[in-house]
Amino acid sequence: MDLWQAVVLGALQGIFEWLPVSSQGQMMGLAIAFFKLSAEYALRYAVMLHAGTLLAATIYFRKELAELLQLKNKQLLKFLLIALASTAITAIPCYLLLKAILSYNPFFLLLFIGLFLILTGISQKSKGIKKRAELTKINAFFLGLAQGLSVLPGISRSGITTATLLFEGFKPEQAFRLSFILSIPSILLAELAFAAFESVVIDFNAIVALLVAFLLGFLLIDFLLKIAKRASFSKFCIAFGSLYIAIALVEATAIFQ
Repeated sequence: MDLWQAVVLGALQGIFEWLPVSSQGQMMGLAIAFFKLSAEYALRYAVMLHAGTLLAATIYFRKELAELLQLKNKQLLKFLLIALASTAITAIPCYLLLKAILSYNPFFLLLFIGLFLILTGISQKSKGIKKRAELTKINAFFLGLAQGLSVLPGISRSGITTATLLFEGFKPEQAFRLSFILSIPSILLAELAFAAFESVVIDFNAIVALLVAFLLGFLLIDFLLKIAKRASFSKFCIAFGSLYIAIALVEATAIFQ
């Protein structure tokens, strides 16, 4: 990957992370379809770029995180810990499925990314139900199960967790806040686990991409979160999902001819 491609991916990560469009799916789809990277390398790069926006989110939500660490909101802390723990129930099998897909031609993964993006788009059309939202154990448990599915590229973490919280009766403002606060420990643990078991992309271009993702993510997080709360990205996800599927089918046809 050259420097220009690294900068493009870093910039898109800094933008897409705050929108319900699956930043990992978009990064991998772009890297495979247009930059012609291998599926495994695209995955490593996409995971690495999350470290940049993780730092941006940590700074942005620093007050909320400080309250949690100081045990000022024990109910919320308990809620987040249960959600974090239950994430592993779906995240581990989803990751094993992803690893199995990676062993095939990269355009098989591109096909899956397209399908999952379309599912993400469809899921955004659903509305929450009218009931009283509570920070209960059962709500936290199902939130974690939903978050674990986002290991599959194309399934938006913010999209699926926000949709789950809305379904549980939380207001949009609460849903977005809880979703992104939960993302900080979740992504941190995922980054550490990935670094422990997989090779990590570390070179000059990767560092530049990481800095771009952090700087752009930090500068735009407030603006993009406000857009994400009001706008629907359903058509965006369905359009890009359809594009990636079309590219995968064209490549598959060329391979089997």
